[in-house]
Amino acid sequence: MRLMIRAVAVLTFAAASSAHAVNLDWLTQYKKPNIHYGQLALHPYYQFTEVYDTNIYLVPRETPTRVVGGGVRGSWITKNELALEAVLPWHRLHNLAAGYAVEAHNYSTDARVNDTINQSAHLDYTYAGAYGLTFKLGDRYINTRDQAFSQLVDRDKRWSNEIYTSLDYAPERSFLVGGVDASHTVNKYLGATRARQLNRYTQRAGFNVGYMVQPKTKLYLAYHRSLTHYTVHRIFPDQDRNSKSHEFGVGLSGVIAPKVTGQVEAGMSYRKYDEAPIGGVTRETRNLTVATDLIYRPTERTDVILALSRRLQESISDTNRFYISHSATLDIKHKLPYKFSVGVNGAFGLDKYPDTQAINGTRGDRRDDIYQGGAWITYDIQAWLTTGLSYVYRERFSTFSGDFNYQDQQTAWNLALKF
Repeated sequence: MRLMIRAVAVLTFAAASSAHAVNLDWLTQYKKPNIHYGQLALHPYYQFTEVYDTNIYLVPRETPTRVVGGGVRGSWITKNELALEAVLPWHRLHNLAAGYAVEAHNYSTDARVNDTINQSAHLDYTYAGAYGLTFKLGDRYINTRDQAFSQLVDRDKRWSNEIYTSLDYAPERSFLVGGVDASHTVNKYLGATRARQLNRYTQRAGFNVGYMVQPKTKLYLAYHRSLTHYTVHRIFPDQDRNSKSHEFGVGLSGVIAPKVTGQVEAGMSYRKYDEAPIGGVTRETRNLTVATDLIYRPTERTDVILALSRRLQESISDTNRFYISHSATLDIKHKLPYKFSVGVNGAFGLDKYPDTQAINGTRGDRRDDIYQGGAWITYDIQAWLTTGLSYVYRERFSTFSGDFNYQDQQTAWNLALKF
């Protein structure tokens, strides 16, 4: 632990003396610490990041006759993240994992408005018993201030908590597998406006049955039932935003093809709201859904990661209970010689609202297209000490109003210790 404190002190000095070169050669003599207390393993983590964001409020370009919100403002953002993960496998059948992370964001622009502290924590218990039974129980908590959904660009303080449990049956030398699962998730915003629009809890439960077509490949069917209840659901005297859903899926998981692992799933969702929205007609909806995550590893040093999704998201629009969110992301990572790693990524999102809406005298159908691309490079000073540079470009174009458009660029440098 004295080693970690000494390293953090050097990194703090480096951040404060950016105009002077700091020699980190002395760190290369140390090996990665192994922090154990009996069966308990501790993994501390610290990361310092300096970011320049060209459009912190995510608003459109200013014109002589129009300035949206606070206008286009750039800012340096200093991020300090400190975390601790603990793993306790006190028996061959039992495993307990817990973690806590705190991250401070400090802005050079409008610091009193933008500075924030984010927190997250989790607790996960796993029991791997006889006859291929695996039981899991856990809790995940997030307290943050960010754009929680792609339709929102303003930051608002919120917290969420999810309690989950599952029981899976997958005996050795058996072709049939299956499981049941359930979760209870609470989303709560601290700002009065967002609280009226998005405070809710969701209960979800279901099952899956599968057949092992290969030793490491499962073909499965899944069904889930979910209920969403809004804490302040009567925004208007005759309006109720609560809903009930049925979700069906069929998929393939595990080893999909040579050098390809992950999950491919397609399904159908049926959702019914208690009442239709004011000014809208869509109370019931049936939609195709997609949940796909694939990793292609052509060589030991290269990963190609593809993710595709199509799902329903809750909306803050008075005339739309929901919007349909489509997303596609592609990440390519490659480990170079001499401890360097590089990567590029791209993403496309499409958010479509079912009913015509009106905002500030403008009426029409809303569709938002979101584009993102970036690249990064890291250098492993040691197995437990890395530094890197990254660049990300984001843009949104809305068919409904130019006030929803924005362009944003982020350039960052980071230094991280992970034990």
